[in-house]
Amino acid sequence: MYGMPEEIDVRAEGGLRIITLNRPDELNAVNDALHVGLAKIWEELNEDAGARAAVITGAGRAFSAGGDFNYLDELRNDEALRQKTIKHGRDLVIGMVRCRIPVVAAVNGPAVGLGCSLAALSDIVYMAESAFFADPHVSIGLVAADGGPLVWPSQISLLHAKEFAFTGVRIKAAR
Repeated sequence: MYGMPEEIDVRAEGGLRIITLNRPDELNAVNDALHVGLAKIWEELNEDAGARAAVITGAGRAFSAGGDFNYLDELRNDEALRQKTIKHGRDLVIGMVRCRIPVVAAVNGPAVGLGCSLAALSDIVYMAESAFFADPHVSIGLVAADGGPLVWPSQISLLHAKEFAFTGVRIKAAR
């Protein structure tokens, strides 16, 4: 549905659109195809007159492990890919924020890095008891520039948002 890459499965159940990150063997780590799809899907949802709500989840045991390390290595070495990814990252964040229908994150397992941001940008989040959020960007020497830090303070206290961003500590579902 919507001409998405195989890394994103979209199916309709009445007015509900179920979006599944579909790289279960890689814990739904984000590669280029998945990132491009995530940047484009929100406009597709906006244009889908039959869509009334969307659920985003992950195939397998993880919501998303964040960036695929092979993809991150490609970004380091390819300026054109890096610029494309920055543009698509902006499109992803703006697209989720402007999405005309409610987006529910069904966090079935770890939501790390961009996975954490996808959940944070959703309108409603439901988490499995074993799931957790983590944004280890700072732990591996990267800037968290994928949208999550923009919305954390509006959802949790500013002090907790800073702790989360500066330490990369895990936040369990119970919290």
